[in-house]
Amino acid sequence: MALLGHVGTLTHRRVVGWAWETEAPDDAVTVLVAIERRVLGRCRADRYSDDLVVEGVGDGRHAFALDLPARLLSPRRAYEISVRREEDGLHLPGSPYVLEPAVRIVR
Repeated sequence: MALLGHVGTLTHRRVVGWAWETEAPDDAVTVLVAIERRVLGRCRADRYSDDLVVEGVGDGRHAFALDLPARLLSPRRAYEISVRREEDGLHLPGSPYVLEPAVRIVR
């Protein structure tokens, strides 16, 4: 099935975006967020967003948000984060994403 989506917020503590299957527009997509092959978490893209309605993305109930545990990812280093559909492993458009360090060490 065709998969549309986007990650709008990607930090060392939170991943927010949307995912939508055009061939099953009323179904919620379950996404996996991972670093390399290590799954950090999973969530359903079933949250409502006015922005999605304005953009014509189904009924607007295709947003997701995943809070990551504190200290799971060091803010001092970069990571390659993938966001995939759980059902078949298909990446969201643009995935994997590069998460740059949030803190730079100056010597």
